[in-house]
Amino acid sequence: MAYAPAVWLAVQEHVFRTTNSCIRPSTTSTQVKDRSTPRLFDKFDDAFLLNNFHFNRPCLSFISDLIRTSLTNDATFQPKDSQHVDAMVLLALHFYAKGLLPKSMRDLVGLDATAATKAVNTVSKLLAGMAEKFITFPGSHNDRVCVALGIKDLCGIPNAVGVLGCMHVKVTPPADYPNLYKNTLDFTSVMIQTICDVDGNLLAAERCSPGGTPAQQVWESSVICQHFKQGYHGPTWVIGGNEYELSTHLLTPKQPSEIHNAGDMCYNEAHSEALSIGLRTLGSLKSRFRCLDNLGPVHSSSLDRVARVIFTCCVLHNIAKKFSVPLPVELVPEPMHPAPGVVRPGGMTLSEAEVIRDDTIVTCFQQR
Repeated sequence: MAYAPAVWLAVQEHVFRTTNSCIRPSTTSTQVKDRSTPRLFDKFDDAFLLNNFHFNRPCLSFISDLIRTSLTNDATFQPKDSQHVDAMVLLALHFYAKGLLPKSMRDLVGLDATAATKAVNTVSKLLAGMAEKFITFPGSHNDRVCVALGIKDLCGIPNAVGVLGCMHVKVTPPADYPNLYKNTLDFTSVMIQTICDVDGNLLAAERCSPGGTPAQQVWESSVICQHFKQGYHGPTWVIGGNEYELSTHLLTPKQPSEIHNAGDMCYNEAHSEALSIGLRTLGSLKSRFRCLDNLGPVHSSSLDRVARVIFTCCVLHNIAKKFSVPLPVELVPEPMHPAPGVVRPGGMTLSEAEVIRDDTIVTCFQQR
């Protein structure tokens, strides 16, 4: 994964530091004494932590340390002891994992209803603010080569530096604009554009939009699209579905009317295999974070509240991947959204893109 170097080193150091001291069936008195300050989650065994927060002990420790450091650097935050910060983090993680803040869990960590709601808001704001540190697109040539080789090994498509898609999260739309939020699967949602690598790490996540917004429109207004158009990522592309327009930096499947030989069919099969990685990645997000089943009402004036929770889950997804935390339940891939009729305009750019795609098919798939 293309972590920012400082973040990558912090994760590596934390994994090394906690591997021997924290991964145990249960906490012993010796373990607590070995630390300067006991942690709140040391009161619980590993099975309880995984079931209620969907993270293991080393990962929980890392996340709590991240939040503690951020709060220490925040002049508006009144200093609290480390167990209070652990309590904030555990309640927030329980909400992301289950979509609820039950009284039993609030009592267990020692926070009342008001403090619990504040904890979720605070942790969400801080983690969502770290998105650019934990969700990074491959910026160097070597990083792009690594991602592209992974995709080529999987399906045979070369020069692809990610799989593009949109994650839809159910919401209750504002009364004034219900149709703006109705997506192609006929439920109301907000959507986040994502790009992932072959291992399911998120490389980009941006543009929280009403669920009825065309995916092509979201793509064209995104920062990552502008970077591709400006040539930041060289002669590479991302793989996208039928809801997108073919371009020199976005590779789409061939339409049925465009399939003329076995090479075209093999290419479409490879393209579908790549897209399935994106659907599995989004499915794993929703499997770990059940709050994404439904985020409730959205305000007509702002999507900030729901966007913060979604971006927080994206950050936590990448952290969980780095710590190799297993999914709590069997993964169910995100369903494929039917593509609206995409009108593909003529012109130099599209013609160039078609030539590049056809050359790729002849080179990589014609002889299969």
